[in-house]
Amino acid sequence: MFNISCMGLSKKPVIDVKNSMELIIKPGENWESKRKFFIFNLKRTPQMAAWIEDNNNKYISTIIVTSKSAKKNWINAPKQGRPEGLPVWNHKHQLSSDNIDTVSTATPKGSVIVNVSNDSLVKGNVYNVYLEINYAYDYNDFWTENNSGVNGQPSLVYHTQFIAGLSDTIRLVPVGHGAVDGSNGNITSDLSNFTSALSIMDSANIRLGN
Repeated sequence: MFNISCMGLSKKPVIDVKNSMELIIKPGENWESKRKFFIFNLKRTPQMAAWIEDNNNKYISTIIVTSKSAKKNWINAPKQGRPEGLPVWNHKHQLSSDNIDTVSTATPKGSVIVNVSNDSLVKGNVYNVYLEINYAYDYNDFWTENNSGVNGQPSLVYHTQFIAGLSDTIRLVPVGHGAVDGSNGNITSDLSNFTSALSIMDSANIRLGN
């Protein structure tokens, strides 16, 4: 079961903390921005997805994904959507039977808390949480219109591990980026040419138990 709430916008759902975990995302200074399009200023918000894998890198389930990425609901985009937006998540979940509608959401304006029942996880086993986040048109001196299409800086991938059944708070850290053209689901570890993308989020943490 997944419940999504935005701090300051709705009450946090009541859950059994002994059998649950929370993903807590705090926006950074580049969470929202504006881009000039002809005479209009368009507000931009990031696309993101978070998911769980076992310790053998087998995909288990998606925790949260933004609606545009889940439904491929893009303006002036091809039928397949923008696979370069969240390429790692796209390749991980595409062969699964997940009901993505139940975990999809518009990009919140404020901090995000996702409550996840982990009853399906085996107590004592090690699991991985990945979070992928991306802005369109997020160019810098290295990632330009000439070499990165509409993407700009590719998707950033954050990661942490946890042991099911333990109480803890663990920070996700950036470990790499997705393919700039969305052609594969590989994670490239080089982050040396990233700038503003590193400030989309201020922090992302997994809180386990009470």
